[in-house]
Amino acid sequence: MLGGVYWSETMNETIEVILKRRSIRLFTEESVEEEKIRLLLEAGMAGPSAVNAQPWEFVVITEKPILEKFRGALMFAKMAAPLVICVLGSRRMQKSRVGDKFWVQDCSAATENILLAATALGLGSVWVGVHPIALFERQVKSILNLPTGVTPLNLIYIGYPAESKEARTQYDEKRVHWGPFQGESGEKGDEEVSKRYEINAKESNENDNAAVQ
Repeated sequence: MLGGVYWSETMNETIEVILKRRSIRLFTEESVEEEKIRLLLEAGMAGPSAVNAQPWEFVVITEKPILEKFRGALMFAKMAAPLVICVLGSRRMQKSRVGDKFWVQDCSAATENILLAATALGLGSVWVGVHPIALFERQVKSILNLPTGVTPLNLIYIGYPAESKEARTQYDEKRVHWGPFQGESGEKGDEEVSKRYEINAKESNENDNAAVQ
């Protein structure tokens, strides 16, 4: 049982998969079967999109030389996984121009579906962001020889996990508001938010530095 989970008494397989999904960065050398890769892609394309524009394409990479190029070029892509799926925002394939406005949300939903499907299939995965960092976008476009009209949102590293992580909940009641906000608003409220943001950013940087050490 996961402490603090309100669903604990009505836990089902879907919720369990959501809570079990963790970022995995250590993988075995075992290849991911093509059948499972196609299931991951099918799950991704089952995601919601604004006016069903489906503004996505996917690049499946299993070739070691290309995987090595990612490891050499991208600072957050040093994992040795046997499979990478690059999720692309695609103006050339979208079914509506509305996709121009909402492709990040739509492709993010597709990405989360792939991550959850990977967990359900006994695979590990981790989301490596590309967009909106221009340098990362240029690197991925160059390595994959991407055509005009597509933008790489992320790389999903996938494989059989060589590490295990416990399921967890990150539920935080302080982040839930039942109804309209109460309290300060306007400029004074904005000042308080800025102060809290600066404190949180400082704590986050300190934690990141400690993790690197």
